[in-house]
Amino acid sequence: MSAQPRKILVGYDGTDSSVRALDRAMQLTGYGSTLTVVNVTNDGERPGAVLDEARQRVRSRLLTASYLQRVGEAAEQLLEAANDVGAELVVVGRRAVSAVPEPGTVSAAVVRQSPCDVLVVG
Repeated sequence: MSAQPRKILVGYDGTDSSVRALDRAMQLTGYGSTLTVVNVTNDGERPGAVLDEARQRVRSRLLTASYLQRVGEAAEQLLEAANDVGAELVVVGRRAVSAVPEPGTVSAAVVRQSPCDVLVVG
């Protein structure tokens, strides 16, 4: 079975769980696939360093990606970005200890409302 090119979107905020999500998304990025890294901040936060960190991780794997900065509620902005780029897979990290995303978390909201497949990385 060969991997098919996909449009992969990953949420990244610099936390350990988002680093794991980015690493997994990069593993899934095959020939012809596109990777979009999305950072969501609240008003007034400075995102530059977080996206720069993601860029360095992606470059270290000799991959390319697009980077989006969004402001607002994380799940809502990730879902909007997924629609905007036509994502076929959304990859998010989970901070909870449970194997299942807990209600009220970003990962749970993305799972419930996503227009495409979602991979929640522990």
